[in-house]
Amino acid sequence: MSYENQEPQSTFKPYRAMMCDVYISCQPQIPQTCILDLYDIGCEPHDPPHSLISDLCDALNHSGVYAFLDHTEPKTNDVFLSDAIEGSRVCIIVFTIDYAKSTLCLQELLKIMECRSSKGQRLVPVFYCLDPSEVYNLSGYFGKVFFDTLQRNSTDESKALTYSAALRDAAAISPMFLLDPWYKSKDIENIVEHVTSLLDSTDLFVAEHPVGIDWRVQDLIRLINDNQRSDDVLVISIWGMAGIGKTTIAKALYNQISHNFDVKKFVSNIKERIGLDGFFRVTLQEELRCFLWQKVKRKACNSDSTRDMWWEGLRRIKVLLVLDNVRSEKEPKVLPVALECFGPGSIIIITTRAKHDQLHEIGVNHIYRVKEMDYNECVELFSWSAFKKATPERSFSGLINYAIEFSDGLPLALVAVGSALSEKSIEEWDNVLDRLKRFPLQDVCQILKENIHSVGFEEKKMFLELAYLSHLFIGMDRNDVSQILQEAGRDAKAIKGLQDHSLVWFEEDKLCMHSLLQHIGREMYMKESSIDPQQRPYDIFLSFRGIETRSKFVSHLTASLENASFYVFKDENGLARGENISISLLKAIGESKTSVIILSPNYASSRWCLQELEDIMLCCKNRAQKVLPVFYHIEPSEVRNQTGEFGETFEILMERSEKIKRKEKSWRKALREVGCLSGFVVRKSSNESEDIKNIVEHVTHMLDMKKLFVANHPVGVESRVEEVIELLRDWQQENPVLLGIWGMGGSGKTTIAKAVYNKIFREFEGRCFLLNIREVWDQDNGILHLQQQLLSAIYKTTKIKIENTESGKSILERRLGQKKILLVLDDVDRLEQLNFLAASHKWFCPGSTIIITTRDEHLLRCLRVDKLYSMKELNDNESMELFSWHAFKERRPQKEFTLLADEVVSYCERLPLALEVIGSHLFNRKEYEWKSVLKKLRTIPNNDVQKKLKISFDGLSDDMDREIFLDVAFFFIGMDKNDVVDILNGCGHSAEIGINILMERCLITVDTKRKLSMHGLLRDMGREIIRESLPTKPEKRSRLWNPEEVLNVLSEDMGTKAIKGLALNLPKTLNPTKLKTRAFKEMKRLRLLQFSNVQLVGDFKYLSTDLRWLCWHECPSEYTTANFDQRNLVAIDFKYSKLKLLWKNGQMMKNLKILNLSHSQRLTQTPDFSNLPNLEKLILKYCLKLTSVSHTIEHLKQVLLINFKGCSRLRVLPRSIYKLKSLKTLILSGCSLIDKLEEDLEQMESLTTLMVDKTAITQVPHALLRLKSIVYVSLCDFEGLSRNVFPSIIWSWSSPTNNFSPQVETFLDSSNLVSLIVPNRNSQVLSSIIRGLPQVQNVRLECGSQLQITGDVASDTLNVTNCNEMIVTSSASNVSRGSTSSLAGFCNEGDIVESEKFLNSFLIQMGTNCSVTEVLRENILQKFNATVPGDSLLPGNNNPDWLTFSGEGPFLIFDVPNVNGRKLKSVMLCIVYSSSSNIAPSEQGPIIKNLCIINHTKTTPFLYDGDTLVSLSDEEWQKVISNLEAGDKVQIVVASGLGFTVKKTAVYLIYAGENMNVHDGGENHLKDLKSHGKRKFIEYDDTKH
Repeated sequence: MSYENQEPQSTFKPYRAMMCDVYISCQPQIPQTCILDLYDIGCEPHDPPHSLISDLCDALNHSGVYAFLDHTEPKTNDVFLSDAIEGSRVCIIVFTIDYAKSTLCLQELLKIMECRSSKGQRLVPVFYCLDPSEVYNLSGYFGKVFFDTLQRNSTDESKALTYSAALRDAAAISPMFLLDPWYKSKDIENIVEHVTSLLDSTDLFVAEHPVGIDWRVQDLIRLINDNQRSDDVLVISIWGMAGIGKTTIAKALYNQISHNFDVKKFVSNIKERIGLDGFFRVTLQEELRCFLWQKVKRKACNSDSTRDMWWEGLRRIKVLLVLDNVRSEKEPKVLPVALECFGPGSIIIITTRAKHDQLHEIGVNHIYRVKEMDYNECVELFSWSAFKKATPERSFSGLINYAIEFSDGLPLALVAVGSALSEKSIEEWDNVLDRLKRFPLQDVCQILKENIHSVGFEEKKMFLELAYLSHLFIGMDRNDVSQILQEAGRDAKAIKGLQDHSLVWFEEDKLCMHSLLQHIGREMYMKESSIDPQQRPYDIFLSFRGIETRSKFVSHLTASLENASFYVFKDENGLARGENISISLLKAIGESKTSVIILSPNYASSRWCLQELEDIMLCCKNRAQKVLPVFYHIEPSEVRNQTGEFGETFEILMERSEKIKRKEKSWRKALREVGCLSGFVVRKSSNESEDIKNIVEHVTHMLDMKKLFVANHPVGVESRVEEVIELLRDWQQENPVLLGIWGMGGSGKTTIAKAVYNKIFREFEGRCFLLNIREVWDQDNGILHLQQQLLSAIYKTTKIKIENTESGKSILERRLGQKKILLVLDDVDRLEQLNFLAASHKWFCPGSTIIITTRDEHLLRCLRVDKLYSMKELNDNESMELFSWHAFKERRPQKEFTLLADEVVSYCERLPLALEVIGSHLFNRKEYEWKSVLKKLRTIPNNDVQKKLKISFDGLSDDMDREIFLDVAFFFIGMDKNDVVDILNGCGHSAEIGINILMERCLITVDTKRKLSMHGLLRDMGREIIRESLPTKPEKRSRLWNPEEVLNVLSEDMGTKAIKGLALNLPKTLNPTKLKTRAFKEMKRLRLLQFSNVQLVGDFKYLSTDLRWLCWHECPSEYTTANFDQRNLVAIDFKYSKLKLLWKNGQMMKNLKILNLSHSQRLTQTPDFSNLPNLEKLILKYCLKLTSVSHTIEHLKQVLLINFKGCSRLRVLPRSIYKLKSLKTLILSGCSLIDKLEEDLEQMESLTTLMVDKTAITQVPHALLRLKSIVYVSLCDFEGLSRNVFPSIIWSWSSPTNNFSPQVETFLDSSNLVSLIVPNRNSQVLSSIIRGLPQVQNVRLECGSQLQITGDVASDTLNVTNCNEMIVTSSASNVSRGSTSSLAGFCNEGDIVESEKFLNSFLIQMGTNCSVTEVLRENILQKFNATVPGDSLLPGNNNPDWLTFSGEGPFLIFDVPNVNGRKLKSVMLCIVYSSSSNIAPSEQGPIIKNLCIINHTKTTPFLYDGDTLVSLSDEEWQKVISNLEAGDKVQIVVASGLGFTVKKTAVYLIYAGENMNVHDGGENHLKDLKSHGKRKFIEYDDTKH
């Protein structure tokens, strides 16, 4: 069964149910020019078309035909008209010559033709002064109008074809009527007669899928047959709740029986017709009178009857009359005559939601109540809507049951939900159904709410209470419901009013209410009740027998609970007198989070207490409410089994009356349930104070399990929460951790903080979330309130009173450290707030976590937070999802809104606040409203978003910082930060610190290219601050940027001294806009001026002398002769200018720091630089006609950057340019005619970057390598960091004919380390290359598979890595002592004399320093102290903390062992050597000349220069250790310097273990290292012992 014409939509359409007999479509109120056109085409209208059409409408209405005509201009909204068309049985289209001028008319035509095709709607074409062939063929004047309309509206081809087809189809329908103004009366009469006959012969449209209709109609037919008498009039009412299908059934019944009647009339939607478009009851009554009169004239052969006696003829006619949707008692009075005036056998059918007394007064004989659909009918109707077939898809079976359960048998809801789910995937079904739990379809809700609002005040109040307490009332006996309502002061008769309006009903004497009505009523009640602060939910409902417990125990317990900050409901005045529990107590029970029941010996003597208990247990069952029983001076078994003194009092109560006896079963059940719950037993001998303390602690635990509300749609929250928690986990638990969450306003800081709080709060002994500190702080006693709130939350008591803020600070400092707590300080914006609430780490005990959310990074640095989480913006998918949840109440946007949704999301720039606010604002709005909102947002930001973002701006304490923010928002987004700093400093600001403050407050950001950026909404907020200060007087604002306003101010010469900045950027596609310079005459304080595609005409003297920044793209050549005072200019940006010469007569411009003439295609020469002594940036990129640079460039003593990139006609640089000692960056890339750089280049002592690629230069000047500061080089196909490029350059010098170019990579991270990749054949020239490298300590060589390292190469200190095979001798597996001299260039054995008097040792530690390395070091020292000269005894493997490998001489081979999976932590290398007395100390070389560590298994050798060993980082040594794994074969070779001989080499491997205490060395260790002169290298000399 289908709801009456109700089609499911995302929004409620108030006119959907409206149905008229005839809809008239025409062009509204034809303009006078169009009437004149009628004369032009040969038609001379007697009356204007709209007058004739109104006459037609009146004639139809006078005949009893309800005709709808839209008189408005422009036409009423398309939703209204679409509903009116669908609700009509016949449509009349009046074609006029300009009908096609209106696209609304054409859209109406499409809708009419659609209804004709889908619903069999009848169509009557009428042609007013128009040949039908012109419409059919789209010819003549009509065709011209039609095609003009298509062109004017840029109609696409498919739409145009649709319009054309509809016009041809309509013009071909027969019969058609030609309306001639000279014979209008006759023509109108013919049309009315035809329409009347169509209405008589046309069935009403019932429903697209009339499920369950037939048997209900048959029920009604049987009811009619059983009760109709041939001499009487039968009146039947079809009654039921809104959406049940009353109208649908009435239509189907009408179609089945109407052929049996002489006159039939279906009057649709009486309620809407009386209240819509001025149709009052008397008008509808007159319409029916006219209709019946006309029928009497035709049917009753009584031509002499006058209109006053027409009802006499009516008595001879059998009439079928349906009055649809009668709601109020007055509406049945629309009947124009009494029932006895209708002919015998007549039937009047009334559909209504309200069964009121007036129905009986007008003679209603029988009332037919429409029942809900059964399960099978629900499935079928839902399937037609969701799947377009009678049976559902099997894969959706589980979800279908939920949808049907939600609809609760209501056809309206079934169709609406099914349509909402149609053509959606299972995943989308989940989202939609989840949304329905929280946001039922609004069209359904609106109709049901109308049902609720139709009752009186008392009835509505009662209904809302019943709905809110439905868990108690639904299913309750009728008498009990009435009794409770009476005792609550409600009129029990009101329940009958609710029944009559189909809001409740009784089945088997039990109260019933539709589930959707329950939901809507509950929501309405909660919304209305929230206005009263007393109605906020209670934490605890306290149930007790007052006589024996109120005086002591309950009072103490209540005080303790309230001191712990719980909101407790306790009936202070005793339970109300009467038979049943009051509504107020039912509310309190239903609203409370938990109930504490004090079960005392006499508790069961009170029927109030027992009823209260029953209601509490119902809440426990239905709402999962927590219940805590307290057995006061009784045992739980006495309650459970109703024994002992408790049982006796219960039995006495049961014997009082039969009425009470009826409750015995339900009360015993409640007592058994509560007696089985875990609770507290308070015995007479116990310490009640201790018991109360335990109860309060338990309740505290129960209620603290409640989480904070995070968000309705927490999109993207989970991943960010995990990131924050990961930061917290990284922190050592032995210390408190302070974590800051930092981000711009509206980015979701509080949301993330709440979600983190919910995840971890159970791990702490105390917790507190202080929300909105910024707002509370400025309120009266705000500081004190926050301190008290923090203390109360942590200790769950209000007994500790804080007298003033200073004492509060002291108490907090003392108290907060006593517990492991979680504290969240939300929205902190001042340092003093932190000082009063969480001044330092010292306030908190180990393990505590303090989270601070703020927009100000500086505050977090001042507090020295341990961890900082910077809010991450949403990605594109997250942004769209969050927006969609608020705009559409589902995960993805609706298809027809996809492009608009993209625009809105793009505008919001991923800011959650904006996505939520604007999304909610657009919810339920039409497409044209979306477009209107978007248009407005581009000029005026959303007020709610504006307020939130403006908080950060208002929080700036310095006016200068605000000025900087506004300047950036208006002019400097996308500009280089340093340039902006220079400009703003020139304006008198402290720009560096100001910009840093704005960055800390998340108001601006600086990207990786040092460009200033700002969130688009922050930019709009800044611009709106200025606009709203003087919304109607732009000339008096400080800054102007809106092109329309700027053009208006300048063209009208309205400039004032208030204007400090002005920007006018016009599209390049337009011709340049010319403005008079005189417009600037009054702008005396203008500092910032930005133009694009603008020409100034007149004398430039009117420009302000205060100008600091002149940005004029497309600057015309006239500027060359500008004569205004430019001495204060800091920056000139003339990109894309038309200038040939910048200034004809230069001025001294000491303040100018930036000059940008890039892309000036006509510029031929540079200006005289002698007038620009402080210029720092000279940018002339892509000046294609620039041929020379002034020799005065040497006057630029402060210049930092010179950029001539792409100046393709520039041949030579003046020699004077090399005198620029301050220059840091020189760019000549693309200067294709420059073929040489002079050796004078080395005079540029500050030069760090040189880019000279794509030039004619073929030889790199040698002076380049002599530059001390050079970091980056790009020339002659060499590009990269200087330390990487220089070896390649040197190689090109060493072997100029060799095409091989060495590959270069970074080694370590030091400027004096160079890396080469060299093939085998070039190794012979390696020495000469290395000797040429400036200031190089180490070289890393990556070689091929076979490389013989000669002594010459080794002597030049190579670090060899990543060789597949290292050939030290003829065989890698047979390393002999003789190979060492070849490897490292030692002196021969013959050079070493035998006169060795003393042995020395040299220790090298690689890896982590620890206690074991200290012990080993001491052990080696002791061995040397104990040995005699000549002995070289070293510690062996007698210590379990290390493994030893040793060998004689300067080399050692060993296999790395596997030590029970333990990790190698450190390696100690001990080299024992002797010195020769034959070599003078002045001639001796280093002790260690080279050290080579080779992993033969991995073929990875490491070669280190002895002089650089001390400078190698821990990271480099760690590379060596990480390269050693169990099973690797490792060789160590030591090359000693001249005069030294290595006698023994030993290596000690130290592994991580339980006994190893790793440490960082400490201060003593550092002092020990420093005393030996080298970090981690200690030389032991036994001559000192």
